[in-house]
Amino acid sequence: MRNSIIIALVFFSLAPAALAAAPFTECAQRIGATACQAYIPAYNNCVQQNSSNPSVCDAIYQQATANSQSAPAGGTVTLINPLGTGTTLMSFLVSILDIITNTIGPIIVILMLVFVGYKFVVAQGNPGELEKAKQALLWTVVGALVLLGAKIIALGIQATVQALSTG
Repeated sequence: MRNSIIIALVFFSLAPAALAAAPFTECAQRIGATACQAYIPAYNNCVQQNSSNPSVCDAIYQQATANSQSAPAGGTVTLINPLGTGTTLMSFLVSILDIITNTIGPIIVILMLVFVGYKFVVAQGNPGELEKAKQALLWTVVGALVLLGAKIIALGIQATVQALSTG
């Protein structure tokens, strides 16, 4: 009985180390030790912290093999820009702003002007309803002006942020 407890203690103390080495041995055999080297400390730390469930750490192994298969020799990992080649976050945001100001915004302004015209017709001279229609027309025009000035506002914010970040 006492011997089985000692054997169990030795097994459980050595199991995380054996589990940590197994995937990277396989990784090294498949794609080379140099490519897997960067992930060994992270994987070993994960296995030590999750010794009761080392399968949690399989994602690190999967990441090591995925990155290493696409990485050039020397173990350098390059990230692929999901926005496309040569696209920055700023140009992506500018393109979204262009779509809003040139496509979606004018359609909404036209629909709102038609709606305001409908409100004027339905008011039929009722002073309360005419006042509501005038307010709707005012806010539609204000919205259209903000839409027209959105590009200028965005450029002003961009210049301010750049001035604050360099100063």
